[in-house]
Amino acid sequence: MLRSVMRFALVTGAALVVSTGCYGQELVYRLDPEVGVPYRGTTTTETRTQSQVQGMDVEIAMTMQMDQDVVFEAGADDTVVGRYTISSVSAEFGGMPGLDQAPFDPNDLYQGMVGLTFTTVMNRNGRMVDLGGLEEMFEAMLDQTEASAQMREMFSQVLEANLGEEQMKQMTGQSGLSMPDHPVAVDDVWTDSVSVLGIELETSYTLAERNDGVASIEASGSISGADDAGFEFPGLPNMPGLGMLYENLSGSIAGSFELEEATGLTVAYSMNMTMATDLVMEVPAVEGQPAGATSMSMSVSMQTTVEGTLARAE
Repeated sequence: MLRSVMRFALVTGAALVVSTGCYGQELVYRLDPEVGVPYRGTTTTETRTQSQVQGMDVEIAMTMQMDQDVVFEAGADDTVVGRYTISSVSAEFGGMPGLDQAPFDPNDLYQGMVGLTFTTVMNRNGRMVDLGGLEEMFEAMLDQTEASAQMREMFSQVLEANLGEEQMKQMTGQSGLSMPDHPVAVDDVWTDSVSVLGIELETSYTLAERNDGVASIEASGSISGADDAGFEFPGLPNMPGLGMLYENLSGSIAGSFELEEATGLTVAYSMNMTMATDLVMEVPAVEGQPAGATSMSMSVSMQTTVEGTLARAE
């Protein structure tokens, strides 16, 4: 359940319209979806995490698929409101220690999302202004379990790590894509920097092609810790009584996007991300134990692929 997991990009993009005059056939970024028209979005996320601790290798795999019914509305101050209703979700896990002894099926947790709606508010350049409905979603997911108050608190931290407001703003706002505020032509390159919970993403984008009303954009970038330490590695929340320090984060991003020029919606995208970090865990000292006996270090690496589409519902 890695936060990048949810780079399940509930897709809204940005509009690219032809700019005439002095810019010729260059493109200008503007969000302009058809209001009231039903759309169907699908996102598939595959994540594989490897860790090594005290000479033991652990590999965890997860595949999640989510379908959403989407409708756009005109908002105040020339904004666009997107209403995303989750119609189905499934998750498969493999390699997670102790999963077979859990008091419930982890997939049941995600079923609590089905039928719920969250709302995005975006301005015309595709930036997120507001996001609502996440707290209700978290509560509905937790209600699927019969966990104790302590377990609910831990699950709540995991959900916040994966589906919190800052993560969702990045994911739903641009599907991992950022467009410039000036006209761009084929082969033009622009850059963007995003910092989320101590993780820094530096990405370069290229307008690769325009064909039959669709603009193709390629992306590549790097991932690092915004600070030398203290960032939050995706999917590994803080736990009571356990201190976690993440260091030496590095990684890369590569992706492609297909934008419908008439509406600006991201109609298809694919993102590949790799990350690696060192983790130091510390528990409270116990009387009689030598100093440092309560510390443990491990290395963690992750590979995530996210693919999605958005199309008018039939």
